[in-house]
Amino acid sequence: MKHSSSETVEFGLTEALSRGVPDKPIIRLHKKLTLLAASALLCWAAFGLPQSAKAEGTFTVAGINSTLPAWSQTAKSEQPSQQIAGDSAISALASYAQQIGAAAPKSVSQGSDSQFDELRSFAQSIGAAQPASTKGQPKLAEAQTLMDLLSGKDSAPTAAPAGSAAKGKKSAPVEAHFIGSQACATCHSPLIGEFKKTLMGKIGGAQKGKFECENCHGPGSAHVKAGGGRGVGGILSFGADDPRSAEEKNGICLACHQKGERTYWAGSVHETRGLACVNCHSVMKNVGRKHNLKTQVEAETCYQCHKLQRAQVQYSSHMPIREGKVTCSDCHNPHGSITEKLIREASVNDNCYKCHAEKRGPMLFEHTPVRENCLNCHQPHGSNYENLLIVARPRLCHQCHTTGHSGGFGQATGPATGMNTAAMLQNGCGNCHSAIHGSNQPNGFFFFR
Repeated sequence: MKHSSSETVEFGLTEALSRGVPDKPIIRLHKKLTLLAASALLCWAAFGLPQSAKAEGTFTVAGINSTLPAWSQTAKSEQPSQQIAGDSAISALASYAQQIGAAAPKSVSQGSDSQFDELRSFAQSIGAAQPASTKGQPKLAEAQTLMDLLSGKDSAPTAAPAGSAAKGKKSAPVEAHFIGSQACATCHSPLIGEFKKTLMGKIGGAQKGKFECENCHGPGSAHVKAGGGRGVGGILSFGADDPRSAEEKNGICLACHQKGERTYWAGSVHETRGLACVNCHSVMKNVGRKHNLKTQVEAETCYQCHKLQRAQVQYSSHMPIREGKVTCSDCHNPHGSITEKLIREASVNDNCYKCHAEKRGPMLFEHTPVRENCLNCHQPHGSNYENLLIVARPRLCHQCHTTGHSGGFGQATGPATGMNTAAMLQNGCGNCHSAIHGSNQPNGFFFFR
């Protein structure tokens, strides 16, 4: 390769030479151009580097220090040593870069340390001024009345009863063994006499050993040894004051009654809300007419929780539950269902079609809201409007049919509705559109008679 005598400086690619790659073309620059480039770098380093180092604190001169020696090593391998050593501009740039690299980190670290100290002191001041916890302060719900709260009475929070903390936890097992129902009759003979009148008691009388006391209440040796008492000796009483959870109590019943209608009990609404079997059923007394319910009428058992439905059944238009024609379990399965609201069928309409089969269809002309859901127009339990409607006609129809008749029959319109007189009287729209659930007539497009 050819070289000029102190007229040019050769620049090559260091990586290519180190890897043994064939030499690439070398750019020849005039010495004046080299000095001009070095001067530009010197000015940029003098005015640009200090400002960026102070502002951001992230730029260091390590890049320059690492680049210059690498470049000089490459140049030394290519050029005689006296060419680089004699270049005063490059030497000045290297020395100035070393000065900047030694002084810049010190100033940056001092600034960052002071800022960190200020931030730490501010955080400590916030922690010291944090208000005290409000856990022990009185709340309105904990006071008997508003005046007691304002006067300072009942300010201490009431402690939870000891029994409530134990609920939901399984009881510890007790060492006991079976002793037979004869020992139970010593104290509980009146209860055993009532139990024999129930369905399970009669089955137990015919099939000895099937419905003994200890089958449900657990082994009674420890209970008898301790002298009796509710819950003593690990006996399961099924009462409201029994510390065992509803899941543990229901497990005794589900050991026999998990099939059939109880298949979907796990995960049902009543199960997830902690309802126990004994909340609805009376096992030891024959109260209900069937299913060992706690009340004589099935609906009264449901009304223990469903107060709104009790009120709706008292409306003028209601489901014939009061008359005894239907009951709650005709439409709902209280032990679980695959549908919402524990209804027995796959949909609300299928539930209604069990009695209203004439509305099932299919119809030649279908009414879309009817096919969609009966509850679009009807209340299932009771209403103050005819036929269990949610609102009176014609307002019910206006929920969808916003454009009403104007003029028309009789040419007499209402002051605000624009409806004719026939549509405003008695059955409203049903005076003409009587086949509202669908029609098979040739003129049934408008659900006429």
